[in-house]
Amino acid sequence: MMDNKIIRWIGWMGCVLLLASCKSGDEYEAALPRDAALVVSFNPVSIVEKSGLSGEEGKAKVQRLGDALKSGMQGSGQLVDKVMENPSESGIDFRKKVYLFVESQSVSAGVLARVSDAGKLESLLEVLGKQQICDVLTQEEGYTWTTMGNWLVAYTSDALLVLADPNGGVPQDLCHTASMLLRQKKADGYCATSDFEKIKAGKGDIVALTSLDMLPGQYVSPVLMGASGGLELKDIKTLADVTFSQGKMRIDFTNLTTGQVMKQLQEKQAQAFGKIEGTYLDKFPANTGFWMSMHIDGKKIYEILCKHPLLNSQLENSMMPIDFESVLGSMKGDMAVAGNPVSGKFIAYADVTDDRFLQTFENLKPLLALTGGRMQLVSRGATGYEFRVSDGSMLGVRPGYQVWWFGVSNGRFYVTNQVDWIDAFVPGQTLRDCPWGKQVEGNLLYWGMNLESAVEEAGQTYGALSEWKQALGFLQGLDYLTFVMEDMNKSRLELVMKDSDRNILQSLLGAIN
Repeated sequence: MMDNKIIRWIGWMGCVLLLASCKSGDEYEAALPRDAALVVSFNPVSIVEKSGLSGEEGKAKVQRLGDALKSGMQGSGQLVDKVMENPSESGIDFRKKVYLFVESQSVSAGVLARVSDAGKLESLLEVLGKQQICDVLTQEEGYTWTTMGNWLVAYTSDALLVLADPNGGVPQDLCHTASMLLRQKKADGYCATSDFEKIKAGKGDIVALTSLDMLPGQYVSPVLMGASGGLELKDIKTLADVTFSQGKMRIDFTNLTTGQVMKQLQEKQAQAFGKIEGTYLDKFPANTGFWMSMHIDGKKIYEILCKHPLLNSQLENSMMPIDFESVLGSMKGDMAVAGNPVSGKFIAYADVTDDRFLQTFENLKPLLALTGGRMQLVSRGATGYEFRVSDGSMLGVRPGYQVWWFGVSNGRFYVTNQVDWIDAFVPGQTLRDCPWGKQVEGNLLYWGMNLESAVEEAGQTYGALSEWKQALGFLQGLDYLTFVMEDMNKSRLELVMKDSDRNILQSLLGAIN
């Protein structure tokens, strides 16, 4: 009869094997810090496939990458070839999601991946150590670590954790953090939060969830000053879902802000904006470099500004004798800004209810007369002005002599540095004829950028067009970029290529190569 101890040992081993077979392979995710203010999930398999690196076409690109690595790692050619041929030889499981994260207040940042073979990973790091790319491996209780520049690299049989201090701290100081995270259970980390569930449910190639708590308080406190003592930065958050498809990259943003205070503030902001009517699409040619539009109620915007302590103080104590309430209060309807971001040429329009607010600018003339001619305001007709400044850097804009024109024409307030653009007639196709022109109406905010036009303008402004395009390389295949805010909770960004037959990752990678 079999000894009872042997029976118990066999039974125990059976349980262990059963549990091991039931492991999902996602145990490494437990190392995500619970207070993470930014978590980005990457799908390596999807990204590689869409980049064209996994098929026959991608072999040459992979080979070039491998050759580049071998040239910088003398004596490691065999290992590099093995890893390039089969990434699992690195000991890292790229079939699983790779995570990037930043902790609250940016006290640390890191990358998390699943370890499939700790022995292979150790071999890889030992080779990197011989190349003096990283230090000698150090064994600690439960994990192994080394440093690579400003990064701490630590791993167990399940997880690889790469940590850095955004504030420039010594990587060895992050050993305690690494130890805590690598020993953490799922119930104690980010995995146990509803935010992580939203990331896991994302369908994109990259999914990110971030909150304002990622930023150090000194950067955001002035902006939120006076909003409410009960406002928490961690409650202001957004989910971004990035998808790479044929000729296009799309990022869908979802406002996940929680907390009654911030929701009430957003509701007040929504009252100051309406649905775009598309009034200014016909005012600009189809090759306009940049265009943005929204529908505003200037009076309500002014009321919101006055309730912000910092902004209200600046309005009340402004050195300029301008009636801002009168100026903003007259604006109601569509507004638009257009021009070229490279050359700096622009014009802005806004629907106004009347032009009596222009009288407030007369109060500026005596003040500007004290500048000794360095600034001048000259009347141009009954409803127009020309503002001159000898050096734009005095006002925080481009240095050198600058001239701006502003006023009211045909019920529209305008500001521009190109006088011939005012009420200019468009003889050919307008922005309404652009691929995105019919998507504008009915949204809260819409902007579009003609990337081909911007590149050409850059070439004409800063040098020979052929040299400019050659320097920028991959920009030659770009068509346009748009951003639309449907409502206060949904928005999206789209980057579109001229080649709609290939995945955008293939197009961009091919252009770079």
